[in-house]
Amino acid sequence: MSTTRATAVSPGAATADQPAADPEASQIAIEDIAKQITDGLAALARLIPTFVPKHNENEAFVRRFRAFSVESIRSMIAAIEAYPELNSANKLDVPQARADLQFLDAFRTVINAVEEFRTNVRFTYSARKARAVNPVLQTYAIGKGIGRDAASAGVAAHLENIKRDLRRASTKKATPVKKPPQGPQTPLQPQTPPQQ
Repeated sequence: MSTTRATAVSPGAATADQPAADPEASQIAIEDIAKQITDGLAALARLIPTFVPKHNENEAFVRRFRAFSVESIRSMIAAIEAYPELNSANKLDVPQARADLQFLDAFRTVINAVEEFRTNVRFTYSARKARAVNPVLQTYAIGKGIGRDAASAGVAAHLENIKRDLRRASTKKATPVKKPPQGPQTPLQPQTPPQQ
């Protein structure tokens, strides 16, 4: 006959569904860490040649050409090299196009790394939130039982504040009600039954 022994899990230990706690975080100002990261990101941006921050004035221009393949640049450069008369109007600055193509090829890996970093930072943020909210909900459920006691009116008042905050976090925009079409409507005509 086999027996199952319960294993105690310390509050800071990692489990299959939640990350481990970091006891050292209490000794380090987390705001300083966040500032170091944001400052580091700003320094990285300064390393990018001709870095262009997104703005309303340039967004429309960039969006207009975003869907075109990078290979079209490579193909046009090759065509002009073979037939220089193709660029008789000097619309394409070939050296600049080469530099842009080199940038695009090199920074594709940078974009992939940044997107992976962004995904994992956002997930880390959500994991930390989940680790904190989980015991909040458990304690709230226990507190509702305590709050029913007349001697624990103060607990009940705090639980109302917590209930309000839990609702606030889950507020969703109401779906707009579709209005019926305006204008004259053609009345339905009664159907005549087929003659036998």
